[in-house]
Amino acid sequence: MMNTTIYKKLIISLFCLGMLIPIAAQETLNMYLDHSRFLDAKGQTVVLLDYQIPYRSLIFLAQNGAYFAQVEVLLEIANQDSVVYSRTVADNIGISSKYDAFSQQKSYLNRLSFPMEEQDYIVSFSATDLNSEKVFNWEFELSALPQDSRISDPQLNSRVYADGSAYLEKFRRGELVYEPVPSIIFNREYHEYAHLYLELYTPLAELAEPQLLVLSLESGGQLVMDEYIDTTVSEATQAIALKIPLTDLKAGKYQGTISLQAGEILQSRDFEFVLSEDTETMLSLFPDPDDEFKLMRYFMTSRALSNWESLNTESKRRYITNFWKNMALSTRLSEQGILDLVHERVEHANRYYSSQKPGWNSDMGRIYIRSGAPAEIEKGQTSDDTRFVRKDYQIWKYRSGDRPVYVFLDQQMSNNFRLIYVSNDDMEISNPDWLRLIGRDFDESLLRN
Repeated sequence: MMNTTIYKKLIISLFCLGMLIPIAAQETLNMYLDHSRFLDAKGQTVVLLDYQIPYRSLIFLAQNGAYFAQVEVLLEIANQDSVVYSRTVADNIGISSKYDAFSQQKSYLNRLSFPMEEQDYIVSFSATDLNSEKVFNWEFELSALPQDSRISDPQLNSRVYADGSAYLEKFRRGELVYEPVPSIIFNREYHEYAHLYLELYTPLAELAEPQLLVLSLESGGQLVMDEYIDTTVSEATQAIALKIPLTDLKAGKYQGTISLQAGEILQSRDFEFVLSEDTETMLSLFPDPDDEFKLMRYFMTSRALSNWESLNTESKRRYITNFWKNMALSTRLSEQGILDLVHERVEHANRYYSSQKPGWNSDMGRIYIRSGAPAEIEKGQTSDDTRFVRKDYQIWKYRSGDRPVYVFLDQQMSNNFRLIYVSNDDMEISNPDWLRLIGRDFDESLLRN
């Protein structure tokens, strides 16, 4: 009997898949959007609008040796009932490896910016994945910073590093790239710090005077961080970079505040983020991971893992989870959905194709588990031309994909039908002597599909 075993932690990988039922794409594009406000030299508010699209939410198509997704973005800024600003952006997102399309961590980042010439705006943002026609829409109200603001909005970043590539130019401040986190989600496994970028705006007459920054952080009403930072600014616009260590924080939602005390002036800006820990489930169908690996190989068109035998049990379970997770992604099924589908097919194979060994281990079981029920089954017996006693055979035909055809022969007359002939399936091979085994007077027109 099989069971479903749940474990913790996930390491992402991908295998090519065999034939599985097609699933319609979802209508909603999953992505994240965030904004932050800064002042320019004239005291006018400039808004940075950052958006993040996980690769796994997009449909990538092969083209010119790579894989591309196309997203069309429309940004509209309205004041009362009139649109004062409109911009359309075509994001052509390319990846060199198809495996990146199923990555849990990789995503596309872009930034749009616009000035606020009025005090209040309504911002409408929409994005469409042109390959799947999935759409994301968001509308929100936005107010400008007061012209006498002393502090900008804090911008959340996952990494701060030097990079000279043109793609990251819009995220560069000075010589460093500040990689924003529109999702406001940090994973402790991948992020050691939450980086904050903000700007202080100081009148020229007050330069070189001491100011006090206070960074506070709380979760569930409990204060978990309270840091006082004395600073003296030398420029009218001074960039400030702060780090929040994540290592010792528990998973959960955090509310933060940056406060600036300059003389009698006190101004604050709030921010929040979510710290997650890896709670992805590891899934399994068989108690024995070696049996599971045999089952997984039914769906692998590329070479299987060569060092499987050298892995310990935990590593094997992680490897198994990677496979079923990506099976679910590739077929647009839920994780439980793909397990239920394969479980049902394995049970069917055990019920109808078992002989000296479980049905899921048979040739018929392998084809059924990978491809489901055939559209047509034709049964017959070999002729006397084989010089052996007559034996049963079955011809399975499928109407989906490349319309493959399979011929199985009960060579030992034990209900263990062996695959002797296949067409239109690169994952299987025919027995070179298949015609001799079934009889040279076999009517090959029966193989037409």
